[in-house]
Amino acid sequence: MYFINPFKALRPTKENASSVAIASTDHLGEDGKKDYLKKNPWSYLNVFNASNESQSKEQFELMKKKSILTKDEKTCFYIYKISDKNHEQIGIIGTAKLAAYDNLHIRGHEEIFLERAQKRLKQMNNLNAQIGPIYTIYPDNEQLNELLKKEILSKPIYSFDALDKCKHEIWVLNEEQKIKKICDLFNSINRIYIADGHHRMEALSKLSEFKKHKNPNHTGDEPYNYFMVAIFPQSQARLLDYNRLIKDLYGYSPKDFIKEIKKKFKVEKHDSFYKPKKPQTFGMYLDKQWYSLELKEPPEQNLFHIINLDINLLHYYLLEPILGIGDPRYDNRIDFLAGFHGLKAIENKVNSREAEVGFALFATQMKNVISFADKKLNMPPKSTWFDPKPLDGLVAYDFE
Repeated sequence: MYFINPFKALRPTKENASSVAIASTDHLGEDGKKDYLKKNPWSYLNVFNASNESQSKEQFELMKKKSILTKDEKTCFYIYKISDKNHEQIGIIGTAKLAAYDNLHIRGHEEIFLERAQKRLKQMNNLNAQIGPIYTIYPDNEQLNELLKKEILSKPIYSFDALDKCKHEIWVLNEEQKIKKICDLFNSINRIYIADGHHRMEALSKLSEFKKHKNPNHTGDEPYNYFMVAIFPQSQARLLDYNRLIKDLYGYSPKDFIKEIKKKFKVEKHDSFYKPKKPQTFGMYLDKQWYSLELKEPPEQNLFHIINLDINLLHYYLLEPILGIGDPRYDNRIDFLAGFHGLKAIENKVNSREAEVGFALFATQMKNVISFADKKLNMPPKSTWFDPKPLDGLVAYDFE
């Protein structure tokens, strides 16, 4: 068996693809979600948002029974292009063995929220399927990149604009010779990095063990020993900022809060949005005013766990000592805002008093992601926002 393998996907019919597949719900407010569900009764949101597990399973099975979803008869790779006016990335969807994650051929970089992983586990166990791929990146390989570019010259099986304002296109590749070539190339690469999907990854590992213990005839080749990945070249993956909102000033007045910050940071007022243009600088929105923040002194070099990552620096020098923010996985006084919302969203949250202060960060760099993963280190949760992301439900993997 290869490192990356083809499989028989469970996927929507061509006419249903755009209404079945879903983007991250970060792109939908509550009102938008209701409207979307009304217009798209076969959307996977109806599966994920069902009132209980029984209804969720029932809806999923109904989608198969009504042939909204069908399973491919041949094992295939699925070439996946995501694009907008400023960006495009071309990757491939296949499966990998969970043992490759345990052996560090598949490397993660981010701490997780255990309750979220548990929720994913229950969901996948209930459906006996993985609806969305783990988004991963591979070190660029010229041969593989060129092969994929040639394959997308033909007409895609799916092509539509999704809620994330990107065009999503899929090509089905089932020619044995080309499949073997792709398998061989991934064997030569022999490692990929998780970009998005750490919670699903944890859930899949647990689910596999659960199914293994239930199966007295376990061989290691059952479908539950594998999981679905969408793999894009490192050079094409795009990282956006992942910003912070704090719900109160820990008893400080805005004036006293700024006085405290000035002990460690240079603080300057700005007439409009301040978006950091380099590492170790931060934007701050407080009391209808934008500021730029920059450390007065270089970070302490002996702090191994900091490793000069911006999110860690902000936490170590400001959020924890001044605002009393603890572990961001569990402290309910901190919230997170993906960069695609823009800095205006920070203003809106603070002006509406949903938060007292917002911080804009310089986007985590790809070299940091790779470095942390290679060193078996974890970044804090919500360190990276990869954008765009693969849709859920465009290609699914069942464990049957």
